[in-house]
Amino acid sequence: MPKLSLSRAWDETRQVLSRDGRLIAAVALAIVVLPQTVIGLFTPQSPAKNFGLAFGLLLASLLFGFIAQVAINRLGIGPSTTVGAAIMRGVSRMPALLGAFLLMMIALFIILIPIVLVLSLLGMVSGTSSTEASPAVVLIILLAVALSYAVFQLAVPAAAAEDGGPLHLLKRSWRLAKGNYLRLLGFVAMMFIGLMIVLLAGQLVIGSIIAAALGPPDQLSLSALLISLVAAAIQALFTVVFAVMLARIYTQLAGRGEVQASVPSSGI
Repeated sequence: MPKLSLSRAWDETRQVLSRDGRLIAAVALAIVVLPQTVIGLFTPQSPAKNFGLAFGLLLASLLFGFIAQVAINRLGIGPSTTVGAAIMRGVSRMPALLGAFLLMMIALFIILIPIVLVLSLLGMVSGTSSTEASPAVVLIILLAVALSYAVFQLAVPAAAAEDGGPLHLLKRSWRLAKGNYLRLLGFVAMMFIGLMIVLLAGQLVIGSIIAAALGPPDQLSLSALLISLVAAAIQALFTVVFAVMLARIYTQLAGRGEVQASVPSSGI
């Protein structure tokens, strides 16, 4: 497998966004900003008291996230297509991507159980109380999840550019990631940290201003609507950058060559 160059992927990402930014923004507005704003507006302040609604909204957020990622990856990879066709590609490939995600989570759970049990028997994971997770266990879980996602992320552009079910996507992402695990992990960590910083800053600064002016962000309130809109806009920005750069990473590792021709139309 070729060695991944994140600097090259970033340069190509800037080219794609400069050329097709308006079309990609249209996708982000349709399937990131609008759905996430609605989801945020209806999310209860106390999810534990309304678990069914909270779980349903979380699932909807996950599904729309997969659709958006696949659609934007499709535009970032090429060849030329319409925005409508890219969105339909996201919708049609979402079940396979969701299946791959669930399989990965099941496999991760199966792998972690014996590891944690062995470390527990060796006395390496005892916490300060019976209800507290040991820092060692937390660290192991976080590392396992991060490494798994570093590989799994390549299933998204694979779903955008290729056919095949969940197992194909997992196998394909594993083959593409071979020899580039640390670079992929660094990419995921960089984007995640950046998103958390900007989201927290937005929530603390803009959210506080809105709450002070319009009252607490109760469910279906104007305050909740505006705060959800701000958070959705920030999420859309990071989704676009992350997805396009992931698309360019995929083209490198899959040997698909240079940046593809421009997307010709925003029509369906």
